[in-house]
Amino acid sequence: MKTKNTNSTIKILLLITGSIAAVRIPLLVSQLAKENYEIKCVLSKNAEKLIKPLSLSTLSRNPCILEDDQWSNIQSTPLHIKLCNWADILIIAPLTATTLSKWVTGNADGLIPSILMANIKPIIVAPAMNTQMWLNKAVKKNYENLQNYENVLSLEPSEGLLACDAAGIGKMPPNDLIQLAIEFIISHNQNVYRKDLIDKEILITGGCTSEKIDAARHITNKSSGAMGLLLSQVARFRGAKVKYIHGPLKIDKDLTDGIKRYEIETSYELISALKNQISSCDYFFMNAAVSDFKLNTDISVKIPKNKISDLIDKNFELVPDILKTISESKKCNQVFVGFCAFTGSIEEARTIIKEKITEKGCDYLFANPIDRAGQGFGFFAQNEGWLFDTKNMEYYIKKTSKIDLANKLITHIIPHNK
Repeated sequence: MKTKNTNSTIKILLLITGSIAAVRIPLLVSQLAKENYEIKCVLSKNAEKLIKPLSLSTLSRNPCILEDDQWSNIQSTPLHIKLCNWADILIIAPLTATTLSKWVTGNADGLIPSILMANIKPIIVAPAMNTQMWLNKAVKKNYENLQNYENVLSLEPSEGLLACDAAGIGKMPPNDLIQLAIEFIISHNQNVYRKDLIDKEILITGGCTSEKIDAARHITNKSSGAMGLLLSQVARFRGAKVKYIHGPLKIDKDLTDGIKRYEIETSYELISALKNQISSCDYFFMNAAVSDFKLNTDISVKIPKNKISDLIDKNFELVPDILKTISESKKCNQVFVGFCAFTGSIEEARTIIKEKITEKGCDYLFANPIDRAGQGFGFFAQNEGWLFDTKNMEYYIKKTSKIDLANKLITHIIPHNK
């Protein structure tokens, strides 16, 4: 994932413990170094058996710090305190059951546990272990205790093939997701990261729908699903229970890790999925780009090109407004947020946008231009936009990355509705 970090002063302290997943860390260090983060690595004794300190020193452009360095004669300040003071963000990846146990029970035996005890900065946690270890009652209890730490952003392990050749949960979260978590923390702009959405359920749609023309052709649009996914991950990072309903994604699937998601194709499938999920959510973000047109026929063969025009002319119809339909069953304690892409100036679009809020029955509508250089569709595009509500509020978010935009949107909407 390349989302070039323009702030070259962010300092990352990477704590590496002795899970076999540590072999993935050099790639993470290389990836972050290319994004202009300043990185220092700390290796546990067991992690030293899996990766070479010299490799991490070379990739990070900083000396790799080892357990034996903790009480070195050349240290004028306790090393664990010095490193905590140096860092802006900490990452512990992989986190083992042993280090987790030391951390939550206050056992500062070793350099990495000492750093964890002393740290008050935001810390991204990426566990990795065998499935049975992860599901062990003691480990689960320790991990649950860790969720009470306000500065901890936990990325739960993934499912897949483990080093022991067993398939199950326990894989370290993808490197791209760890980088996304870093960008999320940076987007707080010196404000303290807090899990302010615990106990909230958020339903989000994203991506494009696709409507069949014949066996070979379909009607769709350019939406990649990136904005909806980033809204989902931001809400999850902030503690919410998230469900993401989306069309085919045109982005790295690693970035969906940890999200409960449902893939749909057509507008009919989308509205059916929404009707099944809408009643339980506190917040609904309708970010899906629904195809405006469909055919009312089901053709199982490919139509000759010279007959396509006639087929469309006779069977063409508009897709119903899904947000408007779903809003008819909206509860008084629910908050609905719509999205509107537009071209031209905001001055020209403003009246139409305000009318759409009432027409669609939503509480907020975010309007973003798609005809400006570097903005619009795709994961790497930046966006700006205007958030409107039913009370003539208009809040402008200047051009920024999509994850920062997602964070700012949620930050502005949630406090007004608690």
